[in-house]
Amino acid sequence: MLLLASCLGLAAPWLQAADGRNLGAQATTGEGRRVALVIGNGKYPSAPLRNPANDARAIALKLKSLGFETLLRENITQKEMSRAVTQFGEKLAQGGAMGLFYFAGHGIQARGKNYLVPVDAHITGESSVRSETLDVDVILEQLSSSPLNIVILDACRNNPFERRFRGTSGGLVQMDAPKGTLIAYATAPGKVAMDGEGKNGMYTAELLKALDEPGLKVEDVFKRVRVNVARSTSDQQVPWESSSLTGDFYFRQGNMPSAAVPEAAPAPAMQDTAIELSFWESAEKSNAAADYAAYLKKYPQGQFVDLARNRLAARPGAAQLASVAPAPAIRPEGPVSAPAPPKEGDFWRYRGSNQNGPDAPTYRVARVSADGIELRYASNTNEQITLVLNSDWNPISQLGQTGASDIKFVPFALHYQFPLAPGKKWRGTFKGECGALCSFEVDSESEVRGWERITVPAGSFDALRIDSRETFRYLFGVTAQASGSVWLVPELKRPVKFAYTFSGKKIQDYELEAYQIAR
Repeated sequence: MLLLASCLGLAAPWLQAADGRNLGAQATTGEGRRVALVIGNGKYPSAPLRNPANDARAIALKLKSLGFETLLRENITQKEMSRAVTQFGEKLAQGGAMGLFYFAGHGIQARGKNYLVPVDAHITGESSVRSETLDVDVILEQLSSSPLNIVILDACRNNPFERRFRGTSGGLVQMDAPKGTLIAYATAPGKVAMDGEGKNGMYTAELLKALDEPGLKVEDVFKRVRVNVARSTSDQQVPWESSSLTGDFYFRQGNMPSAAVPEAAPAPAMQDTAIELSFWESAEKSNAAADYAAYLKKYPQGQFVDLARNRLAARPGAAQLASVAPAPAIRPEGPVSAPAPPKEGDFWRYRGSNQNGPDAPTYRVARVSADGIELRYASNTNEQITLVLNSDWNPISQLGQTGASDIKFVPFALHYQFPLAPGKKWRGTFKGECGALCSFEVDSESEVRGWERITVPAGSFDALRIDSRETFRYLFGVTAQASGSVWLVPELKRPVKFAYTFSGKKIQDYELEAYQIAR
């Protein structure tokens, strides 16, 4: 077990209780039963859309040709949407099927969550969104019985109810894909997609073409869609995906190489394109001026040059920021107080490794209340675990890990003791209560080593380095030693780097890759 990491941004040792579990889809060629629910809503009384019904019909027809058992619904009410999703879930619950959900129509974000809008929605403000729409989380829940799932949301259009909200952004908010799931968006989180001038919307038109290509892995299908949509819209619309798939899935089989024959290496041009696209995706996700500048330097004739220049030009002081790290934190002169409470929807994504290999864990703020800060945590080891923190960002409890008990920390896991200043030291003891055979006790001591300038994928920052040592005591006199270091940037409310060693073995090493914080 391990402890330091949960509030630092990693998976803590108690999150490793289910090590070895297969949390993603096994490798598959796409054979077997396939079930799809396709919805197209366009006949909104106050904000009609031309293409969704056409898009839904075309996608449904294409999926049927690819062997999907397809449920098609057009211009339906909230009650009809709920019934269709339930029917979809029942078909998947019969077992052995992969699931695909497609929606074209209006989608909105509110309080850090995504909602799909039925044609009869009567939304008077943010408070009525949940009762008048369909929460995307409900769809993900129905898909949970399926080993492999694809969710396609061509729903990132302008929010027709925006004037009735106190404050909101266009498009949809980024979601962490649950285990074995790929979520595809018509455009990047927070951006607005085009409805299109032709029979089909821009995104769906390109998706229909890509689905006809044999021998493409599902990730390559959506990558092709992304490149073509970005090119066709002069980079005004760049589709997005979030994936936790671990196996291979093909919509349409091609001439797959024999297992005994090594697959030929991709042509250099295709390799270069894939590398450039990956580089650009990283810049888009971080939305950091330095990353856009790095893209322009590396790819002066690249596909996204104009978009990168536009992003830089739109920023105050862009000329100065283009050659330095993005928005570096200002080093406070005195002690550092606890970070201000986050906002729902804030998220941080890290890049690194744990004992299971490469990893990209994410933390998203789900709720902030007098009871604490609720973070949704996901990684390649654990999905959708809830961590509850107190106002000093120290863990109070961990909830919802599949195959493991909930843990209550008494009085709390001692990671921070604000205010912080170079040279400050603290120590304490706390318990992890999770049942007779699971509970443990921890002696912890920490020291603020001082300010350090650190560069991570998200940029360069002034950070407070905190070193910690912990002794875990379990039943029957078993003990274990752990140590870790964390680089905290108060303005980001989270560390930008941390590493953790348990029983002499480094099992976690992460750096901040991207973040989104409401101001």
